[in-house]
Amino acid sequence: MTTRGILFLVAALLIFAIQDALVKYLTEQYEVVQILTWRILAVVLIIGCIARARLGWRFLKTQHWKLMLLRGFFAFAAFTNYYFALSFIPLGDAATVYMTAPLFVTALSVPLLGEHVGKRRWLAVIVGFTAVVLMLSPGSDIFRPVALLPLASALFYSFIPIITRNFNVKENTLTITFYTTLSYATLCLLLSAAIHLWPAMPQDTGIWSLVAQPWNTLDIKSWMWVLVSSALFAAGILCITTAYRAAEVSVLAPFEYSYLLWATLIGFIVFSDIPSLRTWVAGFVIAGSGIYIAIRERRISRHPTEAP
Repeated sequence: MTTRGILFLVAALLIFAIQDALVKYLTEQYEVVQILTWRILAVVLIIGCIARARLGWRFLKTQHWKLMLLRGFFAFAAFTNYYFALSFIPLGDAATVYMTAPLFVTALSVPLLGEHVGKRRWLAVIVGFTAVVLMLSPGSDIFRPVALLPLASALFYSFIPIITRNFNVKENTLTITFYTTLSYATLCLLLSAAIHLWPAMPQDTGIWSLVAQPWNTLDIKSWMWVLVSSALFAAGILCITTAYRAAEVSVLAPFEYSYLLWATLIGFIVFSDIPSLRTWVAGFVIAGSGIYIAIRERRISRHPTEAP
């Protein structure tokens, strides 16, 4: 079962990397919010149909709808930031910074969940974030503020597993996924409505001038890619669900970093992006820090008397 879980997780992360490349490709021609809105609406339909077929209408019943809507808010914030970043920076660079999410989870588990994190795991968190600082080089000539978007994305995403820990173990995964994507879609629709009601003017500056650009009409080929992206996103979610049902979180956590490999490889094949030495070093350090934390947490869970 463990091998099955690992294979499904690695496959899911490959699917997500391909899907991210598709979104990056589409946002070179169309606005980010436009692509994300159409994509998430299709994902809601796909997940809803799957949930209806497997569970009937009882998949709509939940005791945690407020938490699920909150989960959807953080998913919206995480993915919107990430895909805005992809429209400006290489996929491999964005993926490297984004993989700090497990470090954020460890840090936030202390104030939000009351968990105890020992010196060794705090040191791994510090080392990982130091690598990000060195990679982004704030204050230098090569620093770009847009490079902070994947970091913001990782921060927002880190709230999702923390919220998920508060769900009843009997809550169905498809129900959680449906309400999360529905909340995400609702926020995309609200943002889209705001863009159409208050479009950015030529004299505008700041974030709104970047977000509120007029939409272009998608051609048939682009619609096809949006639907493919939606199907891949839904497939990735289902693969991850299968993975975490087949194996323990602590076993699978180190394999989450295979996304770095897939994203870098696909970025090179599709966009001819070659990561800098700084990015390679930061990627190895961030992945190493995250893997160490995962191994340490697994060891402590098996030997609770050991110092964390």
